Amino acid sequence: MQTEGLRRRSTIVLAAGLFTLACGSRAQLPALGPDVAGGQDTPLVSRYPGAQLIGFQDLGFEQAGFWSDAGTAVPAQGQVARRLYLLPAGKTPMEVHRHYEQALRTAGLQVATATQEGEPAWDVGTQWRANFLQLIFRKPFAADLPPFDRNAYYLYGTYTRGGAVIHVSVLTGNTSPLAHEIAKVRPQDALTAVAIQVIEPKVLQSGDGLQAADAMRRSLDAEGKVVLYGLQFQPGSAELRLESRPQLEQIATLLKQRPQLRLNVVGHTDDAGGFDDNLRLSLARAQAVVAALVRDHGIDIDRLAARGAGSLAPVASNASESGRGRNRRVELVPR
Repeated sequence: MQTEGLRRRSTIVLAAGLFTLACGSRAQLPALGPDVAGGQDTPLVSRYPGAQLIGFQDLGFEQAGFWSDAGTAVPAQGQVARRLYLLPAGKTPMEVHRHYEQALRTAGLQVATATQEGEPAWDVGTQWRANFLQLIFRKPFAADLPPFDRNAYYLYGTYTRGGAVIHVSVLTGNTSPLAHEIAKVRPQDALTAVAIQVIEPKVLQSGDGLQAADAMRRSLDAEGKVVLYGLQFQPGSAELRLESRPQLEQIATLLKQRPQLRLNVVGHTDDAGGFDDNLRLSLARAQAVVAALVRDHGIDIDRLAARGAGSLAPVASNASESGRGRNRRVELVPR
């Protein structure tokens, strides 16, 4: 199985290499400038020749969304890699989109979504806001200064490696007038931007993901608390995501199995952002969990108390993204 997994990984990298060679057979375009500090290509999808890396993000384990042809979100979890490129003048979005599509199909990608520029169900702003606001950018680009104009092409698909499903999307579109100005090119020399997202499955460590009621009961008896990573929130928000429902159902089952159990629901954050902001966010997230249990599952509110610890009780170093991911959690502690 491991040999097969390596073969599949080599296949997609090789396809990206063929893609690069095919493009490189013509006159090589000069790069626009240096890459963003600390950024590099993903192992699975290489850049278009001459492209400049202007943003990146790597997450140890996270929930992210892809888009269907109907414009609805397709959730996926795993190790997330995001890259944002600016291409030299002379490369149209359609040309770049077709090259990525050909290379990825050659690598075995099963295409689920392939939208055309300006299709009614497609909105580049929705994809940008959902997945690319937290990139590390090369200045002056930023979350509120993206390179894309209004329309774009979008490709999303999956391929299987060693029994695991890998998700890949490529967003390709015209750049905004601001991007032209930043890149110091003539207005008539259209630029193209490319945003890539890859989610690879990751073996979850103990405590990650969904915990069933029986597992939570054992944690309470043995450790005096339950550590939960199956409650997912919108970034920087106390809004619970739909994929949190299974974990909420299991918490409700636990409370119904133990009618005398009373819990502190304690929100925890990493150390990104201000201390007071993190305290407020952690409390708001705990309150959202309590509200969902009361509203949707009929739990007596007197059995639950929301608390916010902010970044005061880390379980891992905040120096790495994987550590910060471990620190973003909700704990259940008996009262």
